[in-house]
Amino acid sequence: MNLAVLLGTLGAGVGLAAGLAFNVRLSGALGSPLAATLVNFLVGGVLMLALWTCGLDGARPTQVPAGWLLTGGLLGAAYVTLSLLSAARLGVGLSTVSVTLGQLLGALVIAALGWLGQTPQAPTASSLLSAALLAGAVALLATDRQRDEDAGR
Repeated sequence: MNLAVLLGTLGAGVGLAAGLAFNVRLSGALGSPLAATLVNFLVGGVLMLALWTCGLDGARPTQVPAGWLLTGGLLGAAYVTLSLLSAARLGVGLSTVSVTLGQLLGALVIAALGWLGQTPQAPTASSLLSAALLAGAVALLATDRQRDEDAGR
């Protein structure tokens, strides 16, 4: 395993949590999670267009992709919107850990069933334990959140 790639992935996770916190504030400022999601994608789209125009990855599309491949964009917009709605109610920490658990469970199912072109791969004991530990983390954070709400914090 490449440590630099692992650290980069962890950094991306930190970026997701920070981005969620920014987007919760943006949603409050704009008065709408949908407006915040739109702004998020517009800003991100401008950045991606600039990087692509500069030839950052050296690639240019040679054909129009099949329409179903664009589903990732729909799921991305749904993710940002649902994350904003849940983080506003649950807090960034609980929301982020819950999303991470959902990602892990989704990845396990997709890999196990060989969906979306993935090579079928049965879940390992380590991956199931990881999911159980994340589920425990969600439960603990949810308990803390409920305790804070009951105390009026």
